[in-house]
Amino acid sequence: MKKILSVLVLLLGFTTLQAQEKYMEHDADGKLRVSGFIDKKTKKQVGHWVTYGQNGLKTSEADYVNGEKDGRAYEYDSFGHVTLVETYRNGILDGLFLQYYDSESKNAQPKLYVRSFYRDGQKEGSEIVYEVNGAILHKRRYKAGLMMTDTSYVGNKVYYTSLRKVSDPDSPDGYRYKEVVESAPYGIASSAPTHYGNVAPRRTPRTNKPVKAALKRSAAPKKATPAKAEPTPKPTKKDKLQVGADGSIKLG
Repeated sequence: MKKILSVLVLLLGFTTLQAQEKYMEHDADGKLRVSGFIDKKTKKQVGHWVTYGQNGLKTSEADYVNGEKDGRAYEYDSFGHVTLVETYRNGILDGLFLQYYDSESKNAQPKLYVRSFYRDGQKEGSEIVYEVNGAILHKRRYKAGLMMTDTSYVGNKVYYTSLRKVSDPDSPDGYRYKEVVESAPYGIASSAPTHYGNVAPRRTPRTNKPVKAALKRSAAPKKATPAKAEPTPKPTKKDKLQVGADGSIKLG
């Protein structure tokens, strides 16, 4: 029975590979800039896609299903360090979101800037913002993309910002949210002034320009340069980026 199942799995995998074609794009110097797969029928991105910078290091990578990001997506700086970790479901942010400060050198360890969560494309639940030295700047709570509370730590004080529902006869719902800010002494004063590091801005749109060019070329076969149709060997298992509970990145 196990042998039969193994054969079926292999056949299914082979059929899937037959429905895809490898896509690679190179720059004028012949350097690989984009690598991924395109569905032969729909001409949409599928499988694992990677984009590369001038230095040959990865700038982004993500998995695609029917042209939409699905699962973890990563962005990298010029040193190859992770700057952004996003979780997608059917092309929509849904799950863990991590953003890191820019690294100052190749040997520097990425420092977490924001840790938050998304549900159906909107922030949901807790969000924590950190100083470059690891101290907490903000603790926030979101509901359907709306920030309900914000606890911030500045010097020897802690500030509480919250949205409170108050009646409003002029509102269609009969109420509105009022922002209330309160403060209180903080037990342990910061030993250093609040300071931020540089944060890599989120790219908009999320798809890199080389990938866009790849998609355009895939729609015009005579301009595209698909790889030769050859049997694809069974992929070897590679180390993947793992995100720890504290936001640290490691191979495993």
